[in-house]
Amino acid sequence: MKTTTLFAAVVAAACAGSAFAAATVNVKYNGTGAGKTVKVSYFGSEKNLFAGQLKHTLTGATGSYAWTNKQWLTYCTDLSQYVTSTTKVYTFDTLPNMPGNAPMGADKAAVVQNLFNFANGAQVASGITGDYAAAFQLAIWEVVTDYSSSSSLAGLSLTSGNFKAKNSNGSALSSGITNAYNTLMTGAFSSMSTSVQVLGVSSCDYQDQIFQVPAPGSLALAGLGGLMMKRRRTSK
Repeated sequence: MKTTTLFAAVVAAACAGSAFAAATVNVKYNGTGAGKTVKVSYFGSEKNLFAGQLKHTLTGATGSYAWTNKQWLTYCTDLSQYVTSTTKVYTFDTLPNMPGNAPMGADKAAVVQNLFNFANGAQVASGITGDYAAAFQLAIWEVVTDYSSSSSLAGLSLTSGNFKAKNSNGSALSSGITNAYNTLMTGAFSSMSTSVQVLGVSSCDYQDQIFQVPAPGSLALAGLGGLMMKRRRTSK
């Protein structure tokens, strides 16, 4: 796998820690699913990256998390680190604490949650187009990087701000990606009646991932919500 399909480290970030013990899991990157290679600008650093579904296998989770031991289609919250093709130890975490090197906080997490609510599984459905998967990933990166509760949807754009995206050749994004992106972002800021569970895996040294949890896993998340939402991260 060439490094252009990985998310390169473009900023130096300190690893965040926690005062609480967290449930751990072994995570291994297994390649890409649906998506597109795009050219992104992140705080002025420009690089071609893969945007879309990432395949990660989780093993070694125990107790109430044993059901996660399988391959998942994940999306990235973290543009400052690489995925890992060798097995590494991660911790389970919730959206506000992702990514571990710069937690997005409650406001951004609420919008990312609504992206999952609006998509309602379409982002991992069989036969998903590369344009839709790329748009879903770009929407997450845009929110995590540039969203502010004071500007709302009006302050988000893939052509301005700290995060921008183009086709890999430097031309404007295709209409397929931009149309899907606009639909997703509009949906994320509309009233949501569906609420899906989203779980994250976080590492100090490798790229953090989030994925939608199917119904059986929702029950196992009951304990996670009580503990992890109380976590406080401090830089080492």
